[in-house]
Amino acid sequence: MHWKLQPRSAHGSLPLADPSPDSRLASAWNALGRLFASGEVDRDPRLRILCGCLLLFFHMTFHEWWDQALSLCTAGDRLFLNAPAPLLGNLTGVVFMDLLQTKSYLYGLGLLSLAGLFSLVVSRDSRFPLAALAFLFVNKLYFYLCDFRLFANFHHFHLFYSLAFLVARDKLRFFRLTLAVSYVMSGLVKLSPSWLAGDYFNSFPGKLPFLPKQDWVVSAACIGVTALELIGPLFWFSQFRRLRQLTFAAFVLFHLYSGVIVGFWYTTLMLPLVLAAFQGFDEPLLAGYRYTRRHLASFAHCAVALLGSLLHFLIPGDVRFTAEGRYLGLFMFDARHSVRFESTIEKGDKRWIIQVFRDWPVKPGGAPVENWISCVFQEGNQPLQQFEVTRPILDGDQIIFNPDYFNLARMRISGDPYLYYHYGRELVRRYHPDRLALVMEQQLDRKSETQTLLYLPDFTRLDPSYRPLRRNDWIRLPVPPRETD
Repeated sequence: MHWKLQPRSAHGSLPLADPSPDSRLASAWNALGRLFASGEVDRDPRLRILCGCLLLFFHMTFHEWWDQALSLCTAGDRLFLNAPAPLLGNLTGVVFMDLLQTKSYLYGLGLLSLAGLFSLVVSRDSRFPLAALAFLFVNKLYFYLCDFRLFANFHHFHLFYSLAFLVARDKLRFFRLTLAVSYVMSGLVKLSPSWLAGDYFNSFPGKLPFLPKQDWVVSAACIGVTALELIGPLFWFSQFRRLRQLTFAAFVLFHLYSGVIVGFWYTTLMLPLVLAAFQGFDEPLLAGYRYTRRHLASFAHCAVALLGSLLHFLIPGDVRFTAEGRYLGLFMFDARHSVRFESTIEKGDKRWIIQVFRDWPVKPGGAPVENWISCVFQEGNQPLQQFEVTRPILDGDQIIFNPDYFNLARMRISGDPYLYYHYGRELVRRYHPDRLALVMEQQLDRKSETQTLLYLPDFTRLDPSYRPLRRNDWIRLPVPPRETD
């Protein structure tokens, strides 16, 4: 009889058998639960509702909106539609999937969000929904940065809340803290003349719905909302229960009313989260709190968000015009923009003068009042041709202008000089014109003053670079209006 000797470890004991694939999978699954603190979600129905609301908004994003985004695939690059966010503006190859792959992938992400939501309903184990939430967060952030024109307040908030929910320990407390920080961020972005003086809503014929159509009423309402967002969250730390309940009720009423103004998306995100997070809010936010190192990630997350909201205050100029320093904070409607853009393209004996004009709607959230693009073209000594631009302009096989590049931009984005800078930079890279001149002018809140933000008579020679977190000297600062006697 032969005995097979087992090698001994340095301590003389027999080695343990290699773990089976099933045991390794179970170990990884348990580690996932610890990483996202799934036990907290398993035990608290409020956290399960919060997780479900975040997953549902992912489904709405991928299935109801972005699944038609041609600019998120390589076809968009060929059609001169791509406009990556300023933080990725200097990178190439960010978009790499074709149209079919992109639509299929987005469809799969939408199904994954529903699968995570279904798992929350039928199972007490929240590890799969949390893993799905983390995967969806990474994907949404990627696609979001691939197209700058997707930037919107509710997407900023959704990404902010999703990451906060994933990294937090003591999740309910820190999600409430995250909501408090987000309201303060909303208040900070409203510290501008357009909001504090009520110019934004007073520039609309209907002003604010259901309120008297008087300028001072609108101004008072705007100041009141700003004060609520800046000061209201501080009451959540108060010992006075009635005061906490009063501010909670004020925010609920605010979201119900704001849905009439800003539409479906923002209200659908915020209202369920606020209602779920503050059920059973019987004690101050920090009652019984004890700091541990596991809370550092949540504090850091909130601190970065607040600093991002303050960054634009440190950059010279009126951020409503220049938009500099805004990309780490919120991206809301802070003024009513009217924009005129002109590009002059010369190559050989060909010359195009293309003008883009966009004006704000008659009511918040509506369609633009006026939106037109025209072109004047001349080749050599031939007569001028003038026409409305409804489809891409080509020189040979090269697209030099696609109207949808601008038409796809939200009105808030259409006032950002970066949108026009990126068009110029991409045109130079693709087409190599002999000369490219860019001019961009803007009006705010129906004021008579027109500000010239871009005047680049030879973009090709200047070759400006864009710094998303700093001042760009080639963006002109607005000139204060002259006082009249």
